[in-house]
Amino acid sequence: MGILEEVNASYEKLSPVQKRIADFIFKYPDQVCFYSLKELSETLGVTEVTILRFTKKIGAQSFVEMKNRLREHLQTRLVHGDGLNRIADHVGGIRFGDHDKEEMFQEFVANEKNVIAKTFEQVSLKDILSAVAIIRQSRKIYVVGSELVTGLCAYTTRRLLTLGLEALDLSNLSRALYNNYLAHATPEDCAIIFSAPGYAKHIVNTARYLDKKKIPQIAVTDQRTSPIASYGTTVFTCNNHDLFFYNSVMGYMSVANALIYFAAMDNPEETNKRRGRLSEVRSAIGSIDFVKDSL
Repeated sequence: MGILEEVNASYEKLSPVQKRIADFIFKYPDQVCFYSLKELSETLGVTEVTILRFTKKIGAQSFVEMKNRLREHLQTRLVHGDGLNRIADHVGGIRFGDHDKEEMFQEFVANEKNVIAKTFEQVSLKDILSAVAIIRQSRKIYVVGSELVTGLCAYTTRRLLTLGLEALDLSNLSRALYNNYLAHATPEDCAIIFSAPGYAKHIVNTARYLDKKKIPQIAVTDQRTSPIASYGTTVFTCNNHDLFFYNSVMGYMSVANALIYFAAMDNPEETNKRRGRLSEVRSAIGSIDFVKDSL
């Protein structure tokens, strides 16, 4: 029996924290097999002892043995040409041809609606207004995320800028610029941090650093046990179920839209003043045209 099959067979007997470790391994076996014990511990926000107990629970004698068996599993997949369809069988449970396309479409739409509904079952107006107060009072808003949520970071930043707020997207910057901007962050600023399963280590480290500097954080993630959740001044947990891929950002996007909408409507007069100043600058500077060289 392969290592993932053994994890699956033991799943129902695992504690909630151990199930979270198992879920991460199912989703990212290609990453886990190269993590050190300390790196995996920090990524998941659990102790090294907890991970070692987990490895024993699934039948591995040590953390190293578990990693070696994961590598063997990945090598076997490559040798046998494990393509997208076979992965889809495990991840999404369906393949084209198994269902009528109309039925698949309806299932897709139902899932998207369910993701949003489940997300807002966990989101309260009180939390939205608390986060909006942080945003409106901040001198500068740093928007932080990586990989899957970089597009969402750009979207959120652009919307906040449109409201006349000073927002900065850190998701696509070089590490040198990223570090430089955060070095100048103060408690008068705030950060909106998006973190999906996979929990990029530098994002977790960023949350820890900002917490140490007493900078308010709005954490948008998938569950309360997410590594960044413990650092959030306000925390939003989003449903991330997808029929094919490991994660959906639909719930994250809806929460971002709610924050932006209520940030705009919290003080319409102030929002209009800020937007007016933006219009004034646009009128003065003009569009991106080139002045012809007169020579």
